[in-house]
Amino acid sequence: MQASGARIGRGFWLLLLGLLATLATQAQALRGTFAAGGGHSLSIHADGTLWVTGKNDHGQLGTGAASATNLTSWTQLGTATDWVQVAAGNSHSLALKANGQLYAWGDNTYGQLGLGTTTDVATPTALGGAAYTQVVAGYRFSLALQADGRAYGWGENAEGQLGDGTLIMKLVPTAVIGGRVFTQLAAGFYHSLGLGHDGTAWAWGRNSYGQLGLGTTTTEPAPKAIASNEAYVQLAAGSYHSLALRADGTVYGWGNNSYGQVGNGTTDMKLVPTAVDSNVPYTAIAAGSYHSLARRATGLLDAWGYNALGQLGNRDLANRLVPTAVSGGDTYVQLAAGQNYTQALKANGSLWAWGLNDSGQLGDGTADNRSAPLATGQALPTRSTAAGSNFSLAIRGDGTLWAWGSNADGQLGNGTTTSQRRPVQVGTANDWVQVAAGQNFGLALKATGALYAWGSNTVGQLGTGAAASTPTAVGGGLIFARIAAGAQHSLALTGAGKLYAWGSNSAGQLGTTSAAATPTAVGSGYTFAQLAAGSQHSLALTAAGALYAWGDNTYGQLGTATAASSPTLVSLGGPLTQLAAGGRHSLALTATGALYSWGDNSYGQLGISTGQLVGAPTLVAGAPTLTRVATGAAHSLALTPVGTLYAWGDNDSGELGLGTISAAANAAFSQEATGGTGWTTLGVGSTGNFSLVRTTSAQNLASTGANEAGQLGDGTTTTATRFDRLVRLQTVAQAAPLPVVLVRFEAQRTGPGTAALTWATASETGNLGFRVEKSGDGVAFVPLGFVAGAGSSTAAHAYAFTDAQATGRSYYRLAQLDQDGTVTYSPTQVIAGAATSLTLVPNPTRGPVQVLGLPSGATLEIYNALGQVVRPATTTLEVAGLPAGVYLVRATAPQQAPQTARLVVE
Repeated sequence: MQASGARIGRGFWLLLLGLLATLATQAQALRGTFAAGGGHSLSIHADGTLWVTGKNDHGQLGTGAASATNLTSWTQLGTATDWVQVAAGNSHSLALKANGQLYAWGDNTYGQLGLGTTTDVATPTALGGAAYTQVVAGYRFSLALQADGRAYGWGENAEGQLGDGTLIMKLVPTAVIGGRVFTQLAAGFYHSLGLGHDGTAWAWGRNSYGQLGLGTTTTEPAPKAIASNEAYVQLAAGSYHSLALRADGTVYGWGNNSYGQVGNGTTDMKLVPTAVDSNVPYTAIAAGSYHSLARRATGLLDAWGYNALGQLGNRDLANRLVPTAVSGGDTYVQLAAGQNYTQALKANGSLWAWGLNDSGQLGDGTADNRSAPLATGQALPTRSTAAGSNFSLAIRGDGTLWAWGSNADGQLGNGTTTSQRRPVQVGTANDWVQVAAGQNFGLALKATGALYAWGSNTVGQLGTGAAASTPTAVGGGLIFARIAAGAQHSLALTGAGKLYAWGSNSAGQLGTTSAAATPTAVGSGYTFAQLAAGSQHSLALTAAGALYAWGDNTYGQLGTATAASSPTLVSLGGPLTQLAAGGRHSLALTATGALYSWGDNSYGQLGISTGQLVGAPTLVAGAPTLTRVATGAAHSLALTPVGTLYAWGDNDSGELGLGTISAAANAAFSQEATGGTGWTTLGVGSTGNFSLVRTTSAQNLASTGANEAGQLGDGTTTTATRFDRLVRLQTVAQAAPLPVVLVRFEAQRTGPGTAALTWATASETGNLGFRVEKSGDGVAFVPLGFVAGAGSSTAAHAYAFTDAQATGRSYYRLAQLDQDGTVTYSPTQVIAGAATSLTLVPNPTRGPVQVLGLPSGATLEIYNALGQVVRPATTTLEVAGLPAGVYLVRATAPQQAPQTARLVVE
């Protein structure tokens, strides 16, 4: 087919793409959360943790030292949970945190880390200076955008790839010459691309193959415009070729075409943009060293170019001169291309990869190349949770949506108005990534960035024009990345940080001049990275951590001197990383875990013991170091780095989980009564007087507080005062068979610092593999490595894993990853050491429990949430037959103080 044929039938697709086209550079809600480099890969989970695999000869994995030994399985890097974007060069890595702080590590021979030196760094190291909103990594150089769209570069510059008008290496971020404003950057081996706000494409750097698209082969050390009659919406740079996506879904390529990577059916070098030979519209593109990829509007992938290492994913090693379907016929929501391999993300959060794997960069536990998509064992679990006035929403680990509680206005989204005391699945889609709950309506975001709403629409809070009892599309094709819901208003951000609002504007909470029944752009000069919605006020953070507020300020909840009906900068000493907005109060965290609060303090919800109203952000003295905060109508919750849960504020319904009910103000930071650690995502809302928190399982939550409509999800309508009510996000049918029949799991010490783990299965169903996890206390587990499973098999399989850092007592468990995203945990095994206190393993449990550290002559009792003995005193612990929930185990020994331990039965 000739190039002109690529335009046939485009008119039909224009209506389909619509507004998507103008925002295509934002791609999916999760864009930028994984990256493929020269021989290493980076990935960010939806919980904000950072994972690495592959080559580490320059310390590019960030694990603490350069090593000739590669990692072939995904491994968590540190414990931070605020990573938002990654980029991988040939042997160096870049990552952004939520506050815009840029970190770099790995090869620094040419100053590509931007740290002012040429010394390699083997751990993530912060760059000084400004905050950034986007990073890309070239072969041995780096580029980044600041919030105002200005581009900076550093590292190797012998070909002018930094765009500063020189050919001199730069060791620190240096402005791209010309002061132009870009919305997206792309970096190849020695050339760079930039996309302007008006869709113009700019290029600079090496041009020996025409990869700049300027019609010449002359190197350009400063940005030059690529001639075009249409606006581009996305750019991609390979080693020596370039790709661009136009608004109508057409892909153009230029530069080196030795292997057909331009995609026009030839192998001739192209000096100007040339249409790829295809008659289907695309929505995203990626470029590897010598291969190219594009995602169709349907989610199917096409690939073309060099394929000797299987990087096209079509089950052979033959090159392709035109787009050819990736095998399997599966749909994906994101894609990334390394030098000779490819990664793609499915809607359920599972990461797939194919191509070169000599350094373990695919993360499948081997060093074998793959010529077809393979699940790598790296899942990006979605675990969003939200609480309305008396109903709840949650996304399970497999991306499915669940709801429970009051349903008088259809706020459960299941097509009825019947309330539910236990979670019910909403539809069958498995690509949900975020939920938000208003007073009596719900919002949910898909991995594609499509937004849906349901429930009451009395003031236009759904943005759909009418009430709806099932998820209904909002925004006419707008692509969003974050959402928030107030009592009766909604907020959403696009991937580029553009703010939209709709619903009630009674107190100016939309930031617009009037109420709006559909998503309406707020201002034109704002670029935000995070949102929070209170009952009638709104908060937003920029990528640099600056705070803006607007809406009701009756109680000082804006933190400004006066009321504000448009986003107004709030004076604060330093940058923030996280926000929460309650009924009439606000909270914020800094990068160091310090807490600020302001607004209504009638119930002590600010964590401040004096004053019923605090009109400006105030540092809360005495607060522990925190990683997450959340707010209810008049109460607050927070998590520490180890997952300890603290609560303060209103407790008249038991929403603090302290084991009591009290109408008195409570400004003290109190640990919830079960004393647990390892809690994860918090779920509350600006109109609710109950609380939700995730257990370590992606499927389960615990709940406490008001329950008149069944919003705690435990099948009752009785109030709870502790986080003892276990909410299980699964049906009876789903709970029955296990995906793996585990017949053996053993751990034994093999040396002073080593342990051997072995296990076996009798059969497997859709088994991606096993993540080996380790703990020093039997409670907080961290990943050690990944062992690929057999998929589906009725045959027996044996597995083994060695821990080379097994000093002292160590606890081990297996996290079995199913292909649908479900995670199932094995019993825990322990190797030698001495327990100094009562310890229960495994915990949470579905079966037998080991008791460690039991005093001589002690007896054990089990109490339920009401303080009732459910297992009388005995010398052994028996949990068989106990309903799912949280229990207290009490050990009593002669002439010793009793010991207690919390036990979760799943």
